[in-house]
Amino acid sequence: MNFEALTQKLAKLNHYRPLNAIELKALNENIKVEHIWSSNAIEGNTLTLNETRLVLENGLTVSGKPLKNYLEVLDLSAAYDYVGSLASKKQKLESKDIRDINRLVTLKTSEESSLAGAFRKVDAYPNGFPDEKYNSPFFISEDVEDFIIWYNAENHLHPVEKAAQTHLKLVSIHPFADGNGRTSRLFMNFALMTAGYPIINIQPDQESRTAYISALRELRNDNHPEKFTALVADYVDKTLDFMLKTLELAEKNQSDFEKYKATSELPE
Repeated sequence: MNFEALTQKLAKLNHYRPLNAIELKALNENIKVEHIWSSNAIEGNTLTLNETRLVLENGLTVSGKPLKNYLEVLDLSAAYDYVGSLASKKQKLESKDIRDINRLVTLKTSEESSLAGAFRKVDAYPNGFPDEKYNSPFFISEDVEDFIIWYNAENHLHPVEKAAQTHLKLVSIHPFADGNGRTSRLFMNFALMTAGYPIINIQPDQESRTAYISALRELRNDNHPEKFTALVADYVDKTLDFMLKTLELAEKNQSDFEKYKATSELPE
């Protein structure tokens, strides 16, 4: 994990002039759609990326898909926007913020609306691993407060490492009856955004999902966060490379256009 290389790429990214408003809006919308699709798909939502886009942009549904799939898209869209707003305020995190995000993530799909944003009251187990129980519900409130203190404290972690540990700590507490994965991935990106890094989207294909679940399980069993931190750092690295290529292309296109205008005889 070469965190210094990530720092250098971020500095290079910040050197470029930003995209124009129309291009930036389109890029941000694409990132949001991919996040909603990928984060939901990891949890079993069967909508494709294009179907997710249709729901968000046109309100269209596809026959044969469960209603819950569409409601999860709408819920996660609202939570995603709220996290972006929260990150822009540069305020200290509060336990209320975690409850608020989970409430938005699960509001339309919880078995009871009162469960959305409420700490769970019963034991919970990782899907497929019934012998590995999450934290006892009796300690959730205390564990969340400890997490908040840790997050807000000054530390020497690299921002990418802190983002990875934010996800790990929150998903390990597993404070809610539903939506813990989606909530934890949002807060991982919250940590990245507040440090100036781009949003990353864990991919839901079989290989990527297996690597993601395996890294989380290694932490539960051995308390070694290195594998998961490396996974997050790799996503950040690839996302920075994509953003750099995008801005490099935009700058080249702008330069070419300015040369074209200088030689064109057409009116402005």
